[in-house]
Amino acid sequence: MINAVPALGTRDPTLTMPVLLVALRGLTRSVPPTDIAAAADTYVANLLATQTYAALAECPALAGYRALHAERGKTGRQYLPAPESLLKRLFTRGEWRPLDPLVDAYTLVSLRTLVSIGAHDLARLSLPINLTPTVGGESLLAIGDTTAQRLGANEYCYRDARGQVLGRMECRQAQATQVRTSTRDVLFILQGHAQLGGPALHVAATQLLASICSWVGPATGGVSMTALN
Repeated sequence: MINAVPALGTRDPTLTMPVLLVALRGLTRSVPPTDIAAAADTYVANLLATQTYAALAECPALAGYRALHAERGKTGRQYLPAPESLLKRLFTRGEWRPLDPLVDAYTLVSLRTLVSIGAHDLARLSLPINLTPTVGGESLLAIGDTTAQRLGANEYCYRDARGQVLGRMECRQAQATQVRTSTRDVLFILQGHAQLGGPALHVAATQLLASICSWVGPATGGVSMTALN
C-alpha cells in the first residue's frame, strides 16, 4: 500500500531533473538470499553474452546523465553516473558478485532500467531531504572510500534536514547512510534526466518494489512516494 504522507523531499528551483523519492518501511527480510542470487546470475549471464559495455554506454539513457553533468561543467571519470559504473564493473569482472539481498535487488533493477537508484537507511538521516546545488567544499565520505571528498561548486547533491550530504549527484552515495543487513526502513532516490523522465522513474519504482517484495521480503510499514519532477 502506498501511504499519503508529507513530502519526503524538496528541490532547489534551479534544478529541474526528474526525481522520485520512495520510502519503504518495515522491511521483513524474509526471503532466502539464494532467490535474488539465482535471478541475478541468470540476468547477468545473458547480458554479458548479448551486450557490450561500449554499446550500452552510448545508449540515450546513460548518455543523458553525462549530458546533464556536462551542462554543469562536470565531466570525467569522477562523474560517471551510477548505472554506468555498475555496468562497467560488471563487464570488467565478467560475473555477478552478490552483496546483500536489498542492495542486490535495487542494483539489478538499476541495471535493467538504467535508472539511477540510490538507497539510504532512514534511521541514519532526517527527513525531508533537499536536492540542492553545491557551493563547493562540501564533504562526502562515499561508500568504499577511506578519505572524504570535497565537492566542487555547481554540482548538485542531496541533503537531509540536518544538512548531511547523502550523495554526489547520482554518482556516489554517502557511507554514513548506506543500507546494511540491519536496515528495515529505506529511502530510495530515483533520478533521471531530460530523456529519462517521470514516467520512466515510476516504471522503475514499480519494478523496484516488486523485486524487493519477491527477493527480500514484504514491507509491513508501507510505502510512500514523492515526485520532484
